[in-house]
Amino acid sequence: MRGDIDFDRLGITDDLMFGTVFQDPNLCQGLIELLLGIQVEKIEFVERQGLLDAGPLSRAGIVDLLVRDAAGNEYDVEMQNVATPGIARRARRYLTLVDANMLDRGQRFEDAGDAIVIFICANDPFGRGWKRYDFMRTCAQDGQPMDDGTSIVFVNAAGTRGDYGDGFDAFLRYLSNDTVIESDYVRSVDDAVRGVRDNPQWRRYRMLWSEKYRDEIADAMDEGRAEGEALGARRRDEQLARLARALEGAGRAGELADALGNETRLGALLREFDVK
Repeated sequence: MRGDIDFDRLGITDDLMFGTVFQDPNLCQGLIELLLGIQVEKIEFVERQGLLDAGPLSRAGIVDLLVRDAAGNEYDVEMQNVATPGIARRARRYLTLVDANMLDRGQRFEDAGDAIVIFICANDPFGRGWKRYDFMRTCAQDGQPMDDGTSIVFVNAAGTRGDYGDGFDAFLRYLSNDTVIESDYVRSVDDAVRGVRDNPQWRRYRMLWSEKYRDEIADAMDEGRAEGEALGARRRDEQLARLARALEGAGRAGELADALGNETRLGALLREFDVK
């Protein structure tokens, strides 16, 4: 785990900072409305920095922010700091995970709301200069939409093409340079960032929940281990992620580091917070 984090420079593009700041329902609702140009009645959180899983032999994904609105539509919002090969296929995988997460057994397909995956990218993922790339399924023959309620959106902080409003542009400029505050909404986001950054408990949690650790959780499920070992490792990864969030919520994030090397202490914490 990394201990060399410069917290004074940590901003909204840090994925854990992003997930923490936008757990504020008003800021989160404002973000979705701003990025998509829509009105959302009300949102509730489904997962924050949580695992989505489509089965014991499938690769899981760790979502930055997954929320549902009053109409039953779900939005997965991901912060992407670095250019990632195969980002389009990664987005497809996240869309599949979100879609699979929506319907309970016994529900009808027509009961499913829309599923929208949003990747906020520091760099242009496709090199065509658009501030926003919107992808929906269409008919190859006549271009008509399939209207299945799914879409993948890439927000490009480096984009120059397209008009999505002054508020949208102000947020893009803030993503590229967090000293540029050009809207009331951006000011609210920046105030929240500063508040989180100054919180010593969050700093400790951020050190524990490093990017390296996040990648290890997902990659371990893709290494072709024997099925029984993979299932056991998956269960432990999910437990640790849930326990970390529970400890953070209780203001006890620092206890996780000590417990990781002590199975007795770890077991006691899992029982205390009823993490199964």
